[in-house]
Amino acid sequence: MEKQEYRQQILENLIYAVIWLVVLSMPLWDSYTIGNSIGTNWQEAFHFWRIMLPFFLLFLINNYLLIPYLLIRKRSWLYLLFIFLSIIVTLVANMDKVPNPRKQNNRPPWEQIQSDKYSNIHHPPMIRQPLFMPHLLTIILIIGINLAIKLLFKSIRDEHRMKELEKHTLQTELEYLKHQINPHFFMNTLNNIHALIDINSERAKNTVLELSKLMRYILYDASLPSVPLEKEIRFLNNYIGLMKIRFTDKVDICMSLPNEIPDVQIPPLLFISFLENAFKHGISYCNPSFIHLSMEIKLKELHCLLVNSNYKNKTERHKGIGLENIKKRLRLLYNENYTLHIENKENEYQVLLIIPIQS
Repeated sequence: MEKQEYRQQILENLIYAVIWLVVLSMPLWDSYTIGNSIGTNWQEAFHFWRIMLPFFLLFLINNYLLIPYLLIRKRSWLYLLFIFLSIIVTLVANMDKVPNPRKQNNRPPWEQIQSDKYSNIHHPPMIRQPLFMPHLLTIILIIGINLAIKLLFKSIRDEHRMKELEKHTLQTELEYLKHQINPHFFMNTLNNIHALIDINSERAKNTVLELSKLMRYILYDASLPSVPLEKEIRFLNNYIGLMKIRFTDKVDICMSLPNEIPDVQIPPLLFISFLENAFKHGISYCNPSFIHLSMEIKLKELHCLLVNSNYKNKTERHKGIGLENIKKRLRLLYNENYTLHIENKENEYQVLLIIPIQS
């Protein structure tokens, strides 16, 4: 849960606590508002709290069970059924506490005085309401206020999530072209192709074809919410093949894959940022360097391990918008259901990414 949502949850619970604190302290106020010099009538206070206990339990059930697990999950009929049953149980629990109008002593003293004073005055017949009506109105008030507060905070959270998702989606679409595949890489690749034309024209032709496959994947397949794992691996292979043009044989580049690639779907371009950082920050033109990428399937999870050489004389080390972008994207895609472990050793840089896969 994000910090903002956590703060909203605390604020919501604080509002409930204040409302119930005000309601339950009403008997204590009476001793001061009506000028009672004796003090608090604790017997009446405990009687009032005993009456309010079923209503408080109804609130807890509605707020923490019925609304989140039924109403918010679009099970409206089940919610109405359980609310109706809860209302019945609450009314039955308070039946022995319904005041009997025939018993004079059950009325407050000021009502008895008013009744005695005007007992001889003829009044028109009054419509007698059911005895449980005050309790029913109290239940409706509690549920109504609870629903209003709960749905208000839910709408605030949903709006915040939607804005974050829209913002991140726009960012991601821009970063695909701007950062995930660095424009400098394409410039260098084109320069290498230009040089190959005079040296090895056949290899230059093949390189152009590989570059076109890379661009086609970025422009078309990467716009989909998910792609086959085989396509993503083929894209990584094409990327590595093009990058090899820039480096000498001192760079050890290898890719270890499962013998059989399963037919599973994954979000596109999840690994390319890590691989691009490895080429950008882990390669030395003077010293032997290496980049090792391995993938394997374990218990419906895809394990991707990327290990590359690391040099201390680098002024800029494994940082950039692309890496931060992929971290945010992972959180939105998988919530907490993924593992990203980055270890920066003295001569080695490791990235382990574990994500769930679906057929």
